[in-house]
Amino acid sequence: MEEICKFPYINETAENVQSISEEEVRSLLDNLRGAECLILAAEGRSKAALHIGIGQIKREVKLVEDLDFPGRNLLEAVPVLKKRYDKIALVINSSSGKTTTPKETAKELAGYINKRDHDKQFSIDVVTSRSYSSIGRIGKKYGTMLKLGGPKYKAKTTDWVIKQGIMNDVYELGSLVLFQKIKEAINEDRDHQWVIKEMNKEMETAGRTIDRYVDSAVYQSAVEKMSTRSHATLGGRGPAKNVAEMTVIRLQHVKRAMGDQAYLSGELAPKPRHGDSLLLVSWSGEDKPLLAWRREYAASGADTFSIVGNKSPLSEATDSIVIESPASQFYLQAAFLLSPLPLLLVSKLKKYGFTLPPEIMGWYHSSTE
Repeated sequence: MEEICKFPYINETAENVQSISEEEVRSLLDNLRGAECLILAAEGRSKAALHIGIGQIKREVKLVEDLDFPGRNLLEAVPVLKKRYDKIALVINSSSGKTTTPKETAKELAGYINKRDHDKQFSIDVVTSRSYSSIGRIGKKYGTMLKLGGPKYKAKTTDWVIKQGIMNDVYELGSLVLFQKIKEAINEDRDHQWVIKEMNKEMETAGRTIDRYVDSAVYQSAVEKMSTRSHATLGGRGPAKNVAEMTVIRLQHVKRAMGDQAYLSGELAPKPRHGDSLLLVSWSGEDKPLLAWRREYAASGADTFSIVGNKSPLSEATDSIVIESPASQFYLQAAFLLSPLPLLLVSKLKKYGFTLPPEIMGWYHSSTE
């Protein structure tokens, strides 16, 4: 396959996306198209990828943790859901196929379906890199199972990290593209072949976006600032918050090894200090809470950056990268563009003589999500 990006892990992601079974794409698309309500289950960056991808789908979408979810858990909500909807799909994104919350939720619903002679109102639709995992087997029996490849190797040294990504980048980014195109196909009444074609096109666009901006003065300045002894905070609202969260989860592994922290902006983030960094994600660049965070950090002497979809008050007030794309594509492209940030931070620290020990890298990459 022709390389689409200077970063090997992006090319591996593209290869995995290209290798998805056409029949498995068709089955997943048909099931989700036929459902009136989707219940999402995932953890960590798999959860963020699922939420970004499925966001704004023309279906009712629910999370068990939502305030308006009709029960304390899925089983308690089943009687209410059955009355409201003719078809409900539990959608699971889990690279390992054994993530705790999705696994237990899938087991509960599978048990319910089994006791009621395979109740056809429910399906369990799984995307995983391990088709024979407990979650993968449940998907095969009670709905659909789509296998999406993960990284071929675990990165245990600094050089490997730069090639392979941190944690499970290859799977998480691939699943984001998959769910994004499934959503668009449902919203626009497209077929599975369109999904496959558009996934490959989206990967090429993501590769070009990274190569275009990653060497820019703004991006390199953000890497430089975050490589100092300081805290880094990332933020956004709505889908942009999911993009920020995906990056924070990966970035904090490097910052913690330095004795610092990476935070998601909001009530849990500490007060900014001189020398800290703030990076905000917003398509419009006009969100008032984000502008208020920017003012607070700037007043404290922090460096402020943004990734936006438009020239805007936020882009004017920060060191900014403007991704020229419609809102429907912006969040996916922003997630891909931010994915090299921790890798470049690792590379920068190596130049300063600070390398992450193999023991730490091995522990980070033992994470399943």
